Amino acid sequence: MTGAPGAAPSPLLSWLTAPRTDRGMRFARGSGGWDRYTYADLAHLVSLASAAFRARALPGRPGVVLATPNSVGFVTGYFGAVNAGLVPTAIAPPARFGGREDYVRHVARVLRLTRASAVVGDPVHLPILSDAAEAAGEDGGAPVAVLSSDFSTGTETDRLSAVPGSELATLQFTSGSTSSPRGVRITWANMEANARGNGRLIDYDATKSTVSWVPMYHDLGLVGCLMTIVAQQGELSLMRPEQFIYDPRRWVDCIAREGMAYTAAPSFGFAYAARRLKPEDLKGADFSTLRSATLGAERHDPRGLWEFTELCAPYGFDPAVFTPCYGMAEMTLGITGHAPGTVPQAVHLDWESLTPEQPVKVLARGTLRDAGTADSPAEWLVGSGLPIEGVSVAVVDGEGRPLPDGYLGELVLSGSSAAAGYEPPDAESSSRFVDGSVYSGDAGFLLDGQTYVLGRLGDALSVRGRNIYAEDLDARLADTPGVDRYRCATLVDARRIVVLAEHEPGPWAERLAEALSLYIGGVVDVTVVSCRRGTIQRTSSGKPRRRPMLTQYLEQKLPGEVVAHRPRRPEEGRV
Repeated sequence: MTGAPGAAPSPLLSWLTAPRTDRGMRFARGSGGWDRYTYADLAHLVSLASAAFRARALPGRPGVVLATPNSVGFVTGYFGAVNAGLVPTAIAPPARFGGREDYVRHVARVLRLTRASAVVGDPVHLPILSDAAEAAGEDGGAPVAVLSSDFSTGTETDRLSAVPGSELATLQFTSGSTSSPRGVRITWANMEANARGNGRLIDYDATKSTVSWVPMYHDLGLVGCLMTIVAQQGELSLMRPEQFIYDPRRWVDCIAREGMAYTAAPSFGFAYAARRLKPEDLKGADFSTLRSATLGAERHDPRGLWEFTELCAPYGFDPAVFTPCYGMAEMTLGITGHAPGTVPQAVHLDWESLTPEQPVKVLARGTLRDAGTADSPAEWLVGSGLPIEGVSVAVVDGEGRPLPDGYLGELVLSGSSAAAGYEPPDAESSSRFVDGSVYSGDAGFLLDGQTYVLGRLGDALSVRGRNIYAEDLDARLADTPGVDRYRCATLVDARRIVVLAEHEPGPWAERLAEALSLYIGGVVDVTVVSCRRGTIQRTSSGKPRRRPMLTQYLEQKLPGEVVAHRPRRPEEGRV
């Protein structure tokens, strides 16, 4: 393979030409145990995958779509596509979607959008991927090859190169089964800069081991938990998300019984492990080797993080290893982070006074310890740290003018990690690229250099000049006894709040409706819907797909039973 004109070797691909035999990756088996591959083993499989892709590549069809879980097939398929001069795109495998028809439509759209020559999946998923490939080829489209992720049976190999054959490293999709998927165009320069910044944030040491269950189709998994590691040929253990959900102890044991130094997960992962594990499960555990536990993909939950801390502290867990970050695909991944070594900072806000383009009123400053042990942790906001190397963060008003430190506005991001735009270029999004900067669509503020993120501007309820964010309402669900906030989602518009709860009907519903109605001053309707497990649709990072679900609710297409309702109180006036 020859690289693109003027292309230079990438540090993220150097392992292909000089793979180590003493380090590698291992992949969790479904029945327990692990399959380990050295970097030399993986490089051989990459050469087989590259030959398979090259043989099927079509002119003007540069894409390869990987619908595979965390596996050796994903790693070798991704780098095999790169080595063949193609652009890989990772998407969720079928298990992450609710229905076959929806999945086929989604994959067909992605295949057309990426101009894919091939789609790759586990052998068991090839029939549904074949249906998607057939649908993508309708109306005279080019045929799409459907390939198994097991490349070990190949006989032809390609020469391996550290020079990318395409300027693009990947198209990173920002949503799952929404009607209009969009890809973020991430270049190799973006990927290299972000992986370097992420590694320096946590002071990554390749002689130490990492474990992750974050999916590769999410930027935290691909960039944070794969690219950052392969750049230095570090030891990496990969689980699948469903393996973590089934047995979170397996993940915890990797850290506390095998001496791993790095991991990453959303806050809910630590909260979930704290609820599932008992003190007797940790007998003999030792967390003292853990150097960084990166937190991303959602607003940081002080209650859940502190529950994990209290459970594991007797066995050497130090909350100073928590590394809360802020990231998004439009910036490749990492934007800011709190370097490990001190307990993350947090502020107690006067939420009722939050007004766009006005100073944020801070009632108290503290750390995650203060927030996690408070009577109402939802009153606290955990900081997301300082910008990583090569990234700048600003806060602007509605006209794009900079706001001073401590003022609430939209976060605007710039630097070497800023991606090259969307595919298609006119993709509809609340985030946007303007003159090399990314207008994030996120509300937040800067305080003493620290970045604080409140939530999506498009998922906010305006109440008498102040904004109430859906993420804020989500955090307050845990204050109602009997409610698991991680099995709920809050949907908002100008007239209503709808809480979807994957709980059986019970007295919790009336308490929850009343609490939310009081919190927002009774200015909109509050409805609580009891629904079965799996009803709440989530993005690749686990965030609720709020707007599509609200549309389905209003069209009476979302299954569930209304179990509590508080109408707007007319005497409270207009919103």
